[in-house]
Amino acid sequence: MPMLILSVLAAQPRHGYGISQALVEAGLQPIKGAQLYPTLVKMEAEGAISAVWEPAASGPARKVYSVTDLGQENLAALRAEWEVFLAASRALGV
Repeated sequence: MPMLILSVLAAQPRHGYGISQALVEAGLQPIKGAQLYPTLVKMEAEGAISAVWEPAASGPARKVYSVTDLGQENLAALRAEWEVFLAASRALGV
């Protein structure tokens, strides 16, 4: 899931629900908060993403996440690994 989250955030900063919606719009099944938010916390602790609290138009403030330089490097490495996986899958006829 980190590669997907980083890919979404590379396009633009988003709050958790916005990340989830972008993934659904891309054709994935909805990701439950119990899976998404712990991943975001871990990625923030690792320095791959950063977060700031922004006031919402209505309701409470929300955390908006963006990709850090380290996150951009991680995304490039994950995409390279994914390309190797895809090439191997194609070679095996999968």
